[in-house]
Amino acid sequence: MTGNMKVPSIKNHYETLGVDPKAEPDVVKREYLKKARLLHPDNNSGLTELELEKREREMKDINVAWNIISNPDKRKEYDESFNKGIMEDALRQTNRKITQEFLIAQEPREDRKTKVASLKEMEIRGFAKLMKPLPLFLLLFLVVAVVIAGFVIGGGGNTTKSNAVYVPEVSDETPKLCIDIAPVEEVPCDGREDASVWEIVGVNEKCSSGLSYEYRSQIGGGYCVAYSTKSMP
Repeated sequence: MTGNMKVPSIKNHYETLGVDPKAEPDVVKREYLKKARLLHPDNNSGLTELELEKREREMKDINVAWNIISNPDKRKEYDESFNKGIMEDALRQTNRKITQEFLIAQEPREDRKTKVASLKEMEIRGFAKLMKPLPLFLLLFLVVAVVIAGFVIGGGGNTTKSNAVYVPEVSDETPKLCIDIAPVEEVPCDGREDASVWEIVGVNEKCSSGLSYEYRSQIGGGYCVAYSTKSMP
């Protein structure tokens, strides 16, 4: 049964007779006779079957009510039971109201009203939307940074080909090996090589003056080379 549907209340004997619970006996009698005359079978002519059934029920109800209320002992007993019922009903209604108020108080505030975002919350949400594509931007930035770093290490800075011919400090010193640049491979030092390797250094080490740095991932460092005249632009 839904909360909006009302259960029909059952009339007590005083309501059936149309009198106050504190009404004097003569008042009760007068109202009973008035209703009894109105519902008397002599006044049932021309009524439908449903209307006749309704009047018979009403006549039965006022007779039951009159039988109890007109008797002092029965009325006293009925009043005690009636007042007790009123108190119990009032107590039930009070308990029901307290329970409903308690349940409402326990409900989350978001369920009881539409939450309106504050200006600060809207600013935070707007900032979050702007920051949403940031991870992709960072990824692109890292890729570009790696490319630039590889260029600087492998082809920039010390890798610029020197037009000067490297002269070793010891006149009879010979290169460690000779290489071709593209592809990188060791070749005989017969004058046809692209560069001669005089030093092999780590990633963060520098070449001696007059030598250019060529990064080689295969050795975890680089070659310090002197380019041959045939490889110069």
